Amino acid sequence: MKKIFTLLSLLLVGIISANAQYYYIPHINAGSNPGGLNTDIEQPTATGWATIATTSASPTWSSVATLPFPFTFNGSSFTQLKASTSGVVTFSTAAVTVPPATSSALPSASIPDNSVCVWGLAASGANDKIWTKTFGTAPNRQFWVQYNSYSCPGSTGWTYWGVVFEETTNEIYVVDQRNYNAPLALSIGLQLDGSTAVMVAGSPTLGSNTTLGGNLDDATDNSYYEFLLGTLPPEEAELSSLSIPRYVLSPSNVNITGIITNWGGTNITSIDIKYEVGGNVYSDTKTGLNIPFGGQIAFTHIIPFNVANPTNYSIKVWSDLTNDANHSNDTLTTEVNGLAFTTTKRVVFEEATGTWCGWCPRGAVYMDSLAALHPSTAMLIAVHNGDPMVVAAYDAGMNTQISGYPSGLVDRKDNNVDPSTFIAEYNQRINDVGPCDVDVTATYNPANLLATITVDGHFATDLTGDYRFNAVITEDDVTGTTTAWDQHNYYSFQSQNIPLQGAGHNWQAEPQIVLAANMIYDHVGRALLGGWNGLAGSLPSNMTANNTYSHTFTYQIPVGYDLSQLRAIGWVQNNATGSIINSNFSQVVSGIDNLENSTFGIHVFPNPLTSGFGNVKLNVKKSASFDFKILDILGNVVRSNQSSLKPGEYVYPLNLENLANGVYTVRVTSGSDALTQKIILNK
Repeated sequence: MKKIFTLLSLLLVGIISANAQYYYIPHINAGSNPGGLNTDIEQPTATGWATIATTSASPTWSSVATLPFPFTFNGSSFTQLKASTSGVVTFSTAAVTVPPATSSALPSASIPDNSVCVWGLAASGANDKIWTKTFGTAPNRQFWVQYNSYSCPGSTGWTYWGVVFEETTNEIYVVDQRNYNAPLALSIGLQLDGSTAVMVAGSPTLGSNTTLGGNLDDATDNSYYEFLLGTLPPEEAELSSLSIPRYVLSPSNVNITGIITNWGGTNITSIDIKYEVGGNVYSDTKTGLNIPFGGQIAFTHIIPFNVANPTNYSIKVWSDLTNDANHSNDTLTTEVNGLAFTTTKRVVFEEATGTWCGWCPRGAVYMDSLAALHPSTAMLIAVHNGDPMVVAAYDAGMNTQISGYPSGLVDRKDNNVDPSTFIAEYNQRINDVGPCDVDVTATYNPANLLATITVDGHFATDLTGDYRFNAVITEDDVTGTTTAWDQHNYYSFQSQNIPLQGAGHNWQAEPQIVLAANMIYDHVGRALLGGWNGLAGSLPSNMTANNTYSHTFTYQIPVGYDLSQLRAIGWVQNNATGSIINSNFSQVVSGIDNLENSTFGIHVFPNPLTSGFGNVKLNVKKSASFDFKILDILGNVVRSNQSSLKPGEYVYPLNLENLANGVYTVRVTSGSDALTQKIILNK
């Protein structure tokens, strides 16, 4: 359970801080890093960090690190620091005596002047390191000193903490990032000199707020302490968060809701909440309150916002407290998009796996379960590493998002998640509302094995930004013959008494190495056609509601692939966030077989239709009656006709001028024979 500070301890903050040159604000269960600049995964695989200390049996100082900007601490400017493996970061780089691993109250004679303390750590593990990295751009950078994979005296668990120095504001943050089985007893705070310090309540036996379940590899379970120069202001309100849906069916009303936090020494009894849309300001005064320091209220603005049209609305929300000492945290902005129609959500699962990975059978089991439970709405891709099924570019992209194997990404919104949570993740993400529907058609030419994959996005709202199409080819029933295809299995009864059944195996009853002859691999990612970030320029920077946009990828199918087991998965992704906003799939089928049978063949041209006018060419092989239909994306018949024809070639004009842009299907039926072809209308 995450540790929650009591009101008494929060009030104590102001008392302690009033006697020092600094005070602090605890951001417990913040669910983010300060300022949001550091989005790296919290593991040794992150890039761009410079190591200044490694594992050490006894406390030692790191090498000296140079900050990329001058930092003012207690009135003096510093450009260099060093860190002890016991959890003390100091600007007193000439200090010789190293603080011990066991902490005590601050101030302490063991701590040099001008120090920031996460005192009470130990660097006894093989992977332990202190490293540094700069985030952001001048004049708003942060310099991070991270204690990576550390422990505490006498423990074999691990913990991650960051000490952050912020340019311009000269604020200091101590970030509680990860903790597993490490019973910490820390002194967290600042020591200005031998007689002056500010210490977080609970020190010197302070633990982590992420003790249980807090080993997530991103910032969603993080807490942090913010240290500011000065004294606690009497009035200081923060608009901490907003909870407003991004996409809603228009027209409809949306509640403006959020959380206000009091960081002032005086209880808040009333406050104005305001929001602005399109130059119009709406105000609501909340009275009868009694919010203490560190306390919060959840609010709903008395005036809901009317989302009238399928377009984008920028909403600015702010708190307005008389004599507020800091206006920089009063305001948050968000966007709401009205939708012209309800979209159908599908969820993309990318599983990091490898035949060498003995825990990866559980990934296969949960992927197989998703395939059985949600065959049309779970898009499944097994991204292989270090084995014959690897796709180098796909593997490289996955490795920027995960810390180990097996692991997975879900719509690239939830990253580095264990496959055992895939079903729960699906149940959460399937309720997301997306701004577009996605449709995929995939055919190949049997003569040259060239596949053509068209991904369509039918947008329900006006949308602006860097959005991109992407497509992946997967194959089921993949087998091999060499030992590189053998699946390692740590669930074997020889090593682990953990039952695991699925994907064609009772893994507990299988040997530690399951031979290639007994292995079939499904959902294997064979090609990443748009690159990890999607294909730049494949969508315009401005999309319009009710319009359909399209991109066609090509893929040369290697000889030996099972053509009957190939699937194309397409999606639209947001390049700014990396997330997938919606997706769909299609089996890869023979294009020739799809457009011709023993009775007739069809060809629609041009495609896409940019004028609203086109043609359907019909090649009749024997006399028969024919039924022509054009259907919209929802299956509604928008055009129909019937004819009895003799053998020959016929060309029928196609007039879609009065229809909305989108994806349509031309279907021609004669008796039991039927052929279809999708057509894009984009006038």
